[in-house]
Amino acid sequence: MGLFAELKRRNVIRVAGVYIVSGWILVQVATALEESIGLPEWFDGLIVALLLIGLPVAIIFAWAFEMTPEGVVRTEAVPEGESITSETGRKLDVTLATAIVALVIVIIWQSSTVPEPASSEPVAAESAESDAPSDASVAVLPFTDMSPGGDQEYFSDGLSEEILNLLVRADAIDVVSRTSAFQFKNTTLGIPEIATELKVRHVVEGSVRKSGETVRVTAQLIDALTDRHLWSQTYDRPLTVENLFEIQDDVANSIFEALSAELGIVGELELRAKRTTEDVDAYALFLQARTLYQARRDLDVVDELLGRAVQMDPQFAEAWAHKAATQHLMFAYGDSDLPVEVLQERGLEFARKALSIDEGNATALAVIPFIQMDQVTQSNADIDWADIFTGYMRATDADPYNASAVLWRGIAYAWVGNLEAAIADWQRCRQLDPHYAPCLENLHWTLADTGRDDEAREVLLDSMNDGASKIQYSNLPFLARTGNELLFKAATNDVRFLRDWRHHDELYAAFRNLDADHTELAESIAEFYAANPERDSEAMEPVLLALGYPAVVKSPVGFWSSSGRKIRQTDAFKTFVRNTGIYDYIRETGWPAGCRPVGDDDFECD
Repeated sequence: MGLFAELKRRNVIRVAGVYIVSGWILVQVATALEESIGLPEWFDGLIVALLLIGLPVAIIFAWAFEMTPEGVVRTEAVPEGESITSETGRKLDVTLATAIVALVIVIIWQSSTVPEPASSEPVAAESAESDAPSDASVAVLPFTDMSPGGDQEYFSDGLSEEILNLLVRADAIDVVSRTSAFQFKNTTLGIPEIATELKVRHVVEGSVRKSGETVRVTAQLIDALTDRHLWSQTYDRPLTVENLFEIQDDVANSIFEALSAELGIVGELELRAKRTTEDVDAYALFLQARTLYQARRDLDVVDELLGRAVQMDPQFAEAWAHKAATQHLMFAYGDSDLPVEVLQERGLEFARKALSIDEGNATALAVIPFIQMDQVTQSNADIDWADIFTGYMRATDADPYNASAVLWRGIAYAWVGNLEAAIADWQRCRQLDPHYAPCLENLHWTLADTGRDDEAREVLLDSMNDGASKIQYSNLPFLARTGNELLFKAATNDVRFLRDWRHHDELYAAFRNLDADHTELAESIAEFYAANPERDSEAMEPVLLALGYPAVVKSPVGFWSSSGRKIRQTDAFKTFVRNTGIYDYIRETGWPAGCRPVGDDDFECD
């Protein structure tokens, strides 16, 4: 008789099967008991060890012994013909079948019940993974000015910004915005700490030394995770604009190639800076002006610097475009005594001059509809809103990464009541430049005013954590509705808003119940601003609108959303909508939420 047949006859295989299945079930029970009644962590391990030791013992026992009516005897001692192994085998088959059914039940139970520790670990791992920066992420830090006089910071900033602008065009990598990266200017933090703050894997740093007629530029790409230099280069060149553009091109392309080799990015890309001028002195003036322009500081000085730049090079399109944008900003920031109408006309003139030189200049393309939008809403100019949107589309088509064009188009959508499109633009603007305050403030306000409180809270907290938002521009109806009295009063007590006004408690109560009549309170605010014209009217206006006071409308904040429902019941609202061409536009494109046509030539809003 063969070995297998003898193992089968002596029921060794059946005993092993019953032992293994029953042992597995026992281990599951031991694990459950360990978790439910607080047994030591080694308890289930002890059970497994004992079962493993017992398996060969059970197999040897089944081979050497047989169960008989007289008890357990050695297999060799059972007389031939009196063995009952077949009967014992049938009992073992029943036992094995029962054990298998129990095994299936345990498996089904385990698949429908996930223990708490097992569920928490993957969540933590997933969270940690989501917080990890992308391997293809990079930040370009402002280059250090190493010039002998230490007076060329605008030059080093401009060079690093141009390199950043080139890298943004490489879709395969994620480049942190200028505003985000430049907050670490003159910081004492190390590269790993900066990378952690910016949530990037790679960092570009460098220096510029401008001396006489020569320039030295040093740049390096660092893997912040391993503190390894992936690429570095020093350039010593005669100081010409062409050399500066070539350095920018070479640095950007070298960084892209190094990242491509490191990350396995497939495909070739040539990054090339746009040659905007050949006059090095005009270029230096432009860089100096652009630094102030981006900080929205000393805009009258910006206008003067750009004026000198275009005198040196009348074909300098980018300088003309920035000079165009500066005209409107000078009025908004109080840096010019000229009437707004004069500044608007100058802005349009300079933008058209820029486009006559470079028809695809995105800044100039965006400035024209931006000024036209203000002319319509503030002066009732006869300009079609469809043409305004076409202008913005041309700008974003020319440069999809121009955050200002996206911001301004979002404001246009808000004016005509398309709040979802406005939110989408401001979210896009936030992606392009996470620290661009107007994008964040408009996004927060409109999310809150359309009932998306969780998203509004997240935007407000993020922007305040980064110091990018002004507290007086937080959505007051949202703060009152959610019971955030402290932050509400901190906002209204801002020195640029209602500091020294004596009715903040009444104002908070009013915003908790905007449906009531608050005419006297609104008039008190209007009188306070009339007596303090230096205060921020942009913060005051949506407050008066929410209280139902027909203030001078300078922005669309709250105009079509929940906080403006009182003002939408007034004749002043309808008059404004008609006089600004908004009525004609929305009749063609669709009504804002809560509004509807009445008859052939009227409308109503909730």
